Amino acid sequence: MNTTNPADVTPPGPRTPPDRAPGAGRAFWVIVAVLVAAGAIVGLVWAWTAPSPHVAMTMTELGPFPNDEEQAARLVSMDGWYAALGAGTSLVLGTVLGTVFLRHGLVTVVGLLAGSMLAAFAAVVVGSLVANGSLVWSWDPHVAPGTPLSAPLSLHAYGVLVSWPLAALAPVIPLVWLGSGRDGEPSRVIHSRRDRIRTPEAPMR
Repeated sequence: MNTTNPADVTPPGPRTPPDRAPGAGRAFWVIVAVLVAAGAIVGLVWAWTAPSPHVAMTMTELGPFPNDEEQAARLVSMDGWYAALGAGTSLVLGTVLGTVFLRHGLVTVVGLLAGSMLAAFAAVVVGSLVANGSLVWSWDPHVAPGTPLSAPLSLHAYGVLVSWPLAALAPVIPLVWLGSGRDGEPSRVIHSRRDRIRTPEAPMR
């Protein structure tokens, strides 16, 4: 028979909200650093593997224009290859980092958002420097019409930059929703077994 005095049972202390848990600041910077480093690596891969980084074009009165449909497809593939590499990398890292730092809740989401945006720009900078020898944000040559040109590796549709944060946050928002309950309490969906183990046995009368 259990004779534990209810007065001897120490009541559990107040729970720390996930976004204020110890180590939240460190978690934020770790997430950002990992994503920025991944962005630099993606930039290298983009520069080395992008299909035909230099596209044959001709200057017209309206601006540079690809010589044929094949060259136009190669021009589009620069953006497409960048988006594919960025989205794939962000999806994997978003899942891993979101799972590891799930207990920090909102801090994890903000870290992934900031880190993925910085990674997107880091990939463009590194890829442009490696492929072109200089940073090319916008290519607008000033030459006479009819002059043959070679387009450098660069982005033409800057909307592909959002592929990084969208892919990074896609698997994390459901994880945070499952891992955080009301008023910052752990969700029973994930922590129900742990809570059962830690719940003190009720005294028998």
